[in-house]
Amino acid sequence: MMDKLKAFSQTFGIHPLVAFSLFAIDWMLFSSEIVTIGSSWLVTAPIGLLLGCGAILLQRYGFQDRLGIAIGKGLLLGILTAIPTALPSLGMIPLAAIGAIKLLSDKSLSSDENAKQLASMSVK
Repeated sequence: MMDKLKAFSQTFGIHPLVAFSLFAIDWMLFSSEIVTIGSSWLVTAPIGLLLGCGAILLQRYGFQDRLGIAIGKGLLLGILTAIPTALPSLGMIPLAAIGAIKLLSDKSLSSDENAKQLASMSVK
């Protein structure tokens, strides 16, 4: 059961740091869209896509995604950030929760393994 949850979280989750940073930046970019009545999209769209490149790196090395999956998730997040409304960024929150499940399960598994190693050392 835990393996299925971990596999699901690895496939569909994103690193919470990626999600919350892109969420905050998307809302900041959206506020500039409101002030300029949409004319700043020429600046905010490339910023969103550049942030997608950073998301690729964090997904690859921080979340241990395979390269292709990290590129797909990063491009999707970059496009969601580049869209000149704040609504797409709300979709990042559930994905961050799924990613947090994966990160927390990794920590609990490693602590269980450490406890088993300590127990085996004390028995010897």
